Amino acid sequence: MLTSDFRELCGVALPYEGRQKYAYGFDLADPIMPEGYEDYLEPVLTLIGAAKAKEGMAYMTVDEKVIEAGDTQRRPKPHVDGCFMPNKNGWGHNEGWLHNCNDVKSGPIGRMAVIVASSVVGCRAWKGIFDAEPKSDGDLSHLTLPEGIMLPSNTGYLLSPDCIHESLPMSERVQRTFLRIALPLSYAY
Repeated sequence: MLTSDFRELCGVALPYEGRQKYAYGFDLADPIMPEGYEDYLEPVLTLIGAAKAKEGMAYMTVDEKVIEAGDTQRRPKPHVDGCFMPNKNGWGHNEGWLHNCNDVKSGPIGRMAVIVASSVVGCRAWKGIFDAEPKSDGDLSHLTLPEGIMLPSNTGYLLSPDCIHESLPMSERVQRTFLRIALPLSYAY
C-alpha cells in the first residue's frame, strides 16, 4: 500500500549556470554548500526551513540543463524514489538510490521524503492511497492512475516517502533548473 502525498512549501528562486551536482550530503543543522554552488544556500535554507527539517544528513541534487522538446529532465513515468545510501550501507550495494533492494524484512522499506523545486513546470504527482507494489527500481508505470497534479514552477514541494511522481516531456526546448533535497529517513513527513 502506498500513501502518496505532497504539499506546497513556499516560493523559491533557482539559479542557472548549466551545473550538475548529484547527491551532495550536508547537515540540516548547519548547511554548507559545495564550492561553486554557494548560490544554492538561500534556496536550500528557505526550503528546509519551510519543511521544518532541522537535523540529520540531507542529500542535494542540482540539475541545470537545456532540455530539448520531447525530452524529460529527470525520470519519466510514474515512480517512487528510493533511499539514498552512502557507500557505507550494510546490504552490499554500490552508492546510489535503492528501492526494494533495501528491504531486509525488518520493517517497512525505507524511502526518503524529498523536497523538489524547478524553474519550469515539468513534474506531475499524485495524492491518494494506492494498492500497489513498485518494481525493484521504484517504477509504477504498470498502474492505472488518475490525471495527477502538475507542480508549478518556482515553488518548493515536500513529497512524502511514497509519493508517486514523474518527470514530463517538454513541449519545447527549455532551460530548466531542478533541485531535489532528500531528507533523512528519520524525518517525519
